[in-house]
Amino acid sequence: MRIVVKWGGSLQENSGAIADDIAALWPGHRIVVVHGGSRDIDDTVAELGLPRRTLRSPDGMVTRYTDAATLTALMMAMRGRTQARIVSELAARGVTAAGLSGMDGGLVRTRRKAAIRAVFGDTVRVVRDNLAGKVVGVDTRVLEALHACDILPVVCPPGMTAEGEPTNVDADRMACAIAAAWRADRLLLCTDTPGVLADRDDPASVIAELDRDEAADLVAALSGGMRMKVAAAVEALDHGALAVQVCDGRVEAPIAAALRGSGTLIGKGRGTI
Repeated sequence: MRIVVKWGGSLQENSGAIADDIAALWPGHRIVVVHGGSRDIDDTVAELGLPRRTLRSPDGMVTRYTDAATLTALMMAMRGRTQARIVSELAARGVTAAGLSGMDGGLVRTRRKAAIRAVFGDTVRVVRDNLAGKVVGVDTRVLEALHACDILPVVCPPGMTAEGEPTNVDADRMACAIAAAWRADRLLLCTDTPGVLADRDDPASVIAELDRDEAADLVAALSGGMRMKVAAAVEALDHGALAVQVCDGRVEAPIAAALRGSGTLIGKGRGTI
């Protein structure tokens, strides 16, 4: 079975449990880990004395404002802190892993968004210095080569344009694009909530299942990171992923619990492993 695990940047306190589950699954399944690093990025940005800025699109999506200095800090944080920690956690459990960015081996090809519209107060302005990109292609050959050597790929942003320019992409969208191109049987979006909630203030209101159209219809009603996750899940299903599961990465044995059916399954039937 092909499994993509999106290891959320807010899950540092439970990293041991996530690594335990991946190590237990690794002998029998092909796995790719994709991660962000929001906490490490914020820490690195602060240490470098850079402002932490975000952009809100007219439809409500919030992303990190990534100028050249912030992009450098982002790469330092995700490769030097988050990724190094994940590779070390896996190695301690007998799993040989290789850290990659989307730039390596032409893995994630992007197109820079030269101009984007963002909301500032009561006005909408065009921003031109944001080094963000849209994923336009994924070349899975480097993933296949690593798996052929029994090495688990651990991947993070940024991606790279055809001209060799690094561009920031949302890690959830990167995970979804990789899952789609790799035809993953399951994409697990491990996060700090129990799943997609019918009532954002009630953690017991987890929606167990959504088909593709139900998920697409729900996007506009969601906010924050969950809105991005569900929108990205719909894109993944449209481009080849079989199922996407939004699951709680804070619980004991989080990957095993998700594969047994916890969280919110988006896509095909609610099969378990």
